[in-house]
Amino acid sequence: MNFRRIEIIFLVTFIAIDIFLFGMFKKNMDMQADNVSQGDSDSVIVKEMRNDQIKVGNLSKKNENAYYISGEQSDVLRNQMGQLANQTPQFVGHELESELKTPITVDKNNPRKSIDKLLTDSTFVLFGDQYVYSKNLSTSRNIVYNQKAMGSSIYSSEAQIRFTLNSNHQIVSYTQSYLQGIKSLRESSETISETRALIWLYQYNEIPNNTTVAWTNLGYTKLLSIDGDRVFIPTWIIAIRPQNSTQIQLKRINAFTGGIIKETDENLKNNPSSMN
Repeated sequence: MNFRRIEIIFLVTFIAIDIFLFGMFKKNMDMQADNVSQGDSDSVIVKEMRNDQIKVGNLSKKNENAYYISGEQSDVLRNQMGQLANQTPQFVGHELESELKTPITVDKNNPRKSIDKLLTDSTFVLFGDQYVYSKNLSTSRNIVYNQKAMGSSIYSSEAQIRFTLNSNHQIVSYTQSYLQGIKSLRESSETISETRALIWLYQYNEIPNNTTVAWTNLGYTKLLSIDGDRVFIPTWIIAIRPQNSTQIQLKRINAFTGGIIKETDENLKNNPSSMN
């Protein structure tokens, strides 16, 4: 990786984005700072959301710490797929696609338990210990694992394993992508809280009335690509579901600035209509 090059481009992009988002941040703060404290303001706005028939659970007001991180696409999966056993792997683009010669049965009620054990076997999946189960992105027929990063995980189709199950609860195939050399680009910084992320999404008019907030997660999503290198930022991923619907819509908030992130790439390939 040309780290100097990625660092320069990253810093230029970072400064431009921060200048733009600072204006949005200041506007939002001015709207809220008239006669009430931040905490009181948050409580008022959450109450307004509930009055608009937006269903939300208990929200955390805790600020976390996270990083700007980078990772590199490489041919490491292609180079090592020869050690995989009892399957037929092929490398397509930057993904490893593999069909099992004999389907593997997993626990119907807890597929994670079965797959977690399989991931310890390097002849079944490469670098399996570097992935973590994502309940929220998984369905009964598609089990998703995200690649770990800095105490969290990456929400991107470029750092993911997707296991396909048949109607008999058996793994029949999987697709894997992997980022090599994940590292932080600067020291950790404080993120906004879950409560603040949801409030800003509401203030951006991104949560319609009569909607349920199905789940929220703090993870990493892609900011930019430079050749084979990727830069990721901490992001609040918020799943909303309209009333009387099973369809989930995924929204994203920059966890450093509070700015809304429009999906310009396939960072979140899975958009499940139902959850396990």
